[in-house]
Amino acid sequence: MKMWIKRLHLTNFRNYNAAEIDLHPKLDIFVGHNAQGKTNLLEAMYILAMSKSYRTGREEELIFHSEASALIRGRVERNADVDLTVAVSRSSPKKLLVNDKATNSSKFVGRLNVVLFTPDSLQLIKGSPGDRRRVLDVQICQTDAVYRSNLLKYQRVVRQRNQLLKNAAASRAALKQLPIWNEQLADLASRIMASRENVVKRLSSLAAEIHNRLTGERESLHIAYLPFSKAHSARSSHESSLDYHRLMLAELQNQHLLEIQRGYTLVGPHRDDLLFTIDGRDAKTYASQGQQRTAVLSYKLAEMELMRLETGEYPVVLLDDVMSELDRQRRAFLVEILNKKAQTIITTTHLGSFSDEILADAAIFGIEAGRIAERGNGDVSALRQ
Repeated sequence: MKMWIKRLHLTNFRNYNAAEIDLHPKLDIFVGHNAQGKTNLLEAMYILAMSKSYRTGREEELIFHSEASALIRGRVERNADVDLTVAVSRSSPKKLLVNDKATNSSKFVGRLNVVLFTPDSLQLIKGSPGDRRRVLDVQICQTDAVYRSNLLKYQRVVRQRNQLLKNAAASRAALKQLPIWNEQLADLASRIMASRENVVKRLSSLAAEIHNRLTGERESLHIAYLPFSKAHSARSSHESSLDYHRLMLAELQNQHLLEIQRGYTLVGPHRDDLLFTIDGRDAKTYASQGQQRTAVLSYKLAEMELMRLETGEYPVVLLDDVMSELDRQRRAFLVEILNKKAQTIITTTHLGSFSDEILADAAIFGIEAGRIAERGNGDVSALRQ
C-alpha cells in the first residue's frame, strides 16, 4: 500500500484564508511566481508529518493576518485513511488530532513520513553541524518512536543540567547533584549515538549506490558519523563502534571544570556531526559545487530508500523550488526515480524543467496570491516560461 496525501485543507494558514485540494498519488506540481504561497503548501504538509514547521519556531507566524487561529488538515492513505489535524491558536496551546482524537506530538509524528528537499538542503555539506544533525534527527524521528523519545528526554536533561552548571558558581552545593545528571545524560546520549551510528552506516551504503549511478561510477561517496569526541578531527568512522556510555562519562569528567566555568554542557550528541567524503576527500573543503549537489541529492534519495526499508512504504517527497537549482541530468534522474516510487510534490516558478511525458502524468496547480487552481493540458504551455 502506498503512502500519500489525498487531500489538504487549510484555514487561515499563512497567506491562505481558505483552501482545499485533492492531490495526485504520483506527481503534483505547484507552479507560480515567487511569494504566492507555494512554499507555504509544502510547509503545511511538513507540519502534518512533524507537528511543527521547518521554517519558524514562532507558531503565531503560521496564522493568516490578524485571525485568532489556523487549521491544517490532511487525509493520508496508508493501510487505511488517516485524518491528521494541526490547530494553532494565538491564545492557547497547539492541538494535534489523529482521526479527530487529540494526541501528543510523540504519537502524532510518524503517521505521515516525508523527505524535504529545499534549496537550503543543497547547503547540507557546506552548512553547520547543527544543520546536519537536524536533517538526521528529522529522518530518524519519523520511523523510530524510541529514538524520538530518547532525543526529547536528552534535550530536557541538557537544559536542566545547564541550569545546574549556571547555578554552580553561586552554590557549590549544586555540584553534588551533578553525578546523578551525568549518569542520566550518559545513558540517553549512548542510546542516541548508537542509533545515529547505525542509521548513518545504512544511509552511507544506500547513498553510495545512488551516487554511483549519478556519476557513472566515476566517483565514490561515503558518509561518516562523527561522534562529538571526534567531530572536529576528520577521523574515519570505519572504526568499530565506541562504548558511548563510557565515552560520555570520561568526557564529562575531562570537561568538568570548563563546563562549570562556561555554565553549559560541552559534550554529547548535541555536538555530533556528519562527514561527507568524495573519493576519500572532505567534500566540504575539496568538492566542487556540482559534486556537493550530487552528494546531497544522493543523500536525500538514500533517506527515502531507508524510510521504505524501515516502514515498508516510501515517504512523501517534498521538493521546494529545487529543480532550477539542478542541471538537466540531475533533474531528469530525480524525477525519473521519484515518479516510479513515491508521491512527489514539487513547487516551481515555471514548467520548463519538465518533459511533456512527465507533465502528462502529473496534476498541475497554478498558485496566485494564496489561491489554487488545477490546470488542464491547455494551460501547460503558458506555464513553461
